[in-house]
Amino acid sequence: MADGIALLCMLYPESPTKRDRCLNLLRHTAREYYRQPAAKCTAWSYFLPFKPTPSNKQQAVIGGLEIYTSKAALQSQVDDPVFFQPYHATVKQETLYSRPEELVAWYLTAGFVARGKAAGGSGKEGEGVVISVTKMACTDRKKVLDVLEEFVPWVEANEPGVLTYAVFTRPKAGEEVLLFVRYEGTKALKAHGVAPEHEEVVKKLAELQRSNDTTLWKEVPDSFVSQTVGGGSASAVQSKL
Repeated sequence: MADGIALLCMLYPESPTKRDRCLNLLRHTAREYYRQPAAKCTAWSYFLPFKPTPSNKQQAVIGGLEIYTSKAALQSQVDDPVFFQPYHATVKQETLYSRPEELVAWYLTAGFVARGKAAGGSGKEGEGVVISVTKMACTDRKKVLDVLEEFVPWVEANEPGVLTYAVFTRPKAGEEVLLFVRYEGTKALKAHGVAPEHEEVVKKLAELQRSNDTTLWKEVPDSFVSQTVGGGSASAVQSKL
C-alpha cells in the first residue's frame, strides 16, 4: 500500500447560506491549489449530507477527505499563505462557522482510492457520487483489516460502480478503522449492499466490532479523486451533481 495521510474534515457553517459561501471558497481552492502537482494531493473529496431536511439542524454541515502523499505535503498545505490561510481568515472575518471545524488525520492502510482513467470517477447515474463513511470500533483490529483486505480484490474486480474502497487507521487509536467508499450513484450503492459477498463480510465484521457508525453523503462538484497528484484530468475525475 502506497504511503498516504488523509485528513477527515467536518465543517459546521452557521447557516445554509454560509454553507454555500464556504463551498464557493473551497471550490476555488480546489481548482487553483489542490490540482497543482506541487500540492501533492491525490484526493480532495468534499460532501454534503445525503438527505438533508429543512428541520435537520445539521443540514449545513460539510464533510471532506483530503489525501496527501506524505506528512510533509499535508504540512505544506496547512502553511500555504495563498489559499489555505486566507480561507480560514475569511471564515473568521465573516463568521462562517457555528463552531470550530473537526480535523482528524488517518493513514491509508488498504484498498484503492481511485480506479484507472478508463473506469472514470464521476457519477454516471446522473445524480452525482454517493459516499459512505463508516467508523468502526474493533475488538480485534487486525482481524477486521484482514477481512477487508481479503474483500478488496473482489470489489475491485466485480463492482465497477464502486469508485473508491479505501481503509484507514490511526496509530493513536489502535481499535479504530475508517472505511471510505464512493459509488457511482444509488444503484451502485444498493447493488453493493445486497451482494452475497458483502453480506458475508458484514457478518464477519459484526463479530469483531464494538460499534459501527455509517453516514451517507453526496460529493460536491469540483471534488476529485485520482491515482496521481493534482487529480489528473479534471474532465476524467470531476463529479457532477
